[in-house]
Amino acid sequence: MKKILLDTMIIYDILTEENKAGPYHELSQAIEDEKITGVVSVITLTEIINFLGDIYKEKINGLLSSKLDIIDIDRTIAIRGGEFHRDCGLSTGDTLIAATGVLENVKHILTDDTHFDDFKYLKKINLKTALKMAR
Repeated sequence: MKKILLDTMIIYDILTEENKAGPYHELSQAIEDEKITGVVSVITLTEIINFLGDIYKEKINGLLSSKLDIIDIDRTIAIRGGEFHRDCGLSTGDTLIAATGVLENVKHILTDDTHFDDFKYLKKINLKTALKMAR
């Protein structure tokens, strides 16, 4: 099964999309149906709670019980994140998210963030590509 690292704003879009036939709902369903593995850093949980607050508490709790592979930060991820921060100029949060994916042997990151365009350790993909990978 293909593994895809999901950046924070992708999780935000999954949680806030109102159209049940929309593309983010389709992505969420592909993860639940185990067509792809969605990998998420715990840093994303912190960012999502910051962005959405109590309004989406139930949805955030649902996220925790979903089939997403939520990875805790450990010493190895922290060290690799520091190296990425030093060498690539990404923010601390993004370097920890990226290090999580790299150390989990993920090849692709689903993100709209342009600062991952030149990040050589993960291939940036868009939602359309992620949905194709799930087929």
